[in-house]
Amino acid sequence: MRTTKTQLAALAAVSLLGLSGCAAAEAEEPLGPNGLPQQLVWSTYNVGTGTYNDLAAIANTLTTEEGVQVRLMTADTGIGRLAPLVNGTVDYSRAGDEYYYAFEGDYEYASAEWGPQDIRMVWAPPGNYGLLVREDSGIDSFEDLEGKRFPKLTANTSINNKMEGFLNYGGLGWEDVEQVPIAYGEQIAGLEGGQIDAMYQNVVGSNIEELASKTDVKWLTFDDPDPARYRTWKELAPMVTVGEVTGGAGMEEGESARVLEYTIPLTTLGSRDADEVHGVVRAIAENFEHYEGTTPDAKQFSFEAVLKEPLVVPFHEGTVRYFEEQGVWTEELERKNDALIERGERMREAWPGVVEASSEEDLAANWAAWKKTELDGEPTTEIDEGTDDED
Repeated sequence: MRTTKTQLAALAAVSLLGLSGCAAAEAEEPLGPNGLPQQLVWSTYNVGTGTYNDLAAIANTLTTEEGVQVRLMTADTGIGRLAPLVNGTVDYSRAGDEYYYAFEGDYEYASAEWGPQDIRMVWAPPGNYGLLVREDSGIDSFEDLEGKRFPKLTANTSINNKMEGFLNYGGLGWEDVEQVPIAYGEQIAGLEGGQIDAMYQNVVGSNIEELASKTDVKWLTFDDPDPARYRTWKELAPMVTVGEVTGGAGMEEGESARVLEYTIPLTTLGSRDADEVHGVVRAIAENFEHYEGTTPDAKQFSFEAVLKEPLVVPFHEGTVRYFEEQGVWTEELERKNDALIERGERMREAWPGVVEASSEEDLAANWAAWKKTELDGEPTTEIDEGTDDED
């Protein structure tokens, strides 16, 4: 792990781009013979997170193996990661579930300034995420969270929805815990300092490994398959399933936990040049051997591991072309992808009319009502609540 941390520190030095707003992406830069421009800018989570570490490793690989300078712009909130993609400051984004909310125009994106966006998935590595507590906290199950200091993450609807799902699994709601407003990146210090009793995190990553090296911690586990305990999840987090994981921070050899399983994909806009997107996914897939051992989750970026099924947001046509070339794109996957593309088109076409007919206070409710009426029977995902993901 020491070697990995050293490598990642070096990668951060060459890959990090601060939020200065002065390094806008070159949207029309010509492609080289490898199908890639000379420079790309990606947005993602803060330095030290597992999500950042993965992209830093890939960015470094694309620089050394493909001659493409990939810079990373970081932000601690979902909107902070996604807004630069929509306004053209970055070319690609690994933003969290905000990619789905922006595609649908839900939550903070149900505003006149936002609305549904033409977001497309580029590369979708699976990952595991869960709720971490101190070993000496007296919290052994989700039911034990009652009355505890529970994080309410600042400007982070996607994780707060999952946290609500955690509470619901334990028969609780937000009213049953002491809500502590805190930024995602402040959770580790908050847990160490006693400000919060639990925290949401990727099960691997240099920051969380460092915490586990100093403090005895454990992951709460979803061991009960009773569907009633997961009944709110389809609305709160339709992109997640439950899966068993080993090797997480603080886990002993042979120990496992059942935690969330979902993808935080690399995304872009539908208008992104298909040849460039094809070049990006080709480079990520074909250079896998150069970064596969750099982070605990890097293995999930292999062609064999990434998700091929479009669940809540369609794949970009450049990615679809690559899947077709590799012989893994089926008629059924094409049908699902086309249905999601059509859903997005219908939402974006209807949005201006809903905005015009709504007050600022009623817009979100009217938009939800329009989708329920006009898109009813068009589910955005097919998951089994509380069961393993087959992908």
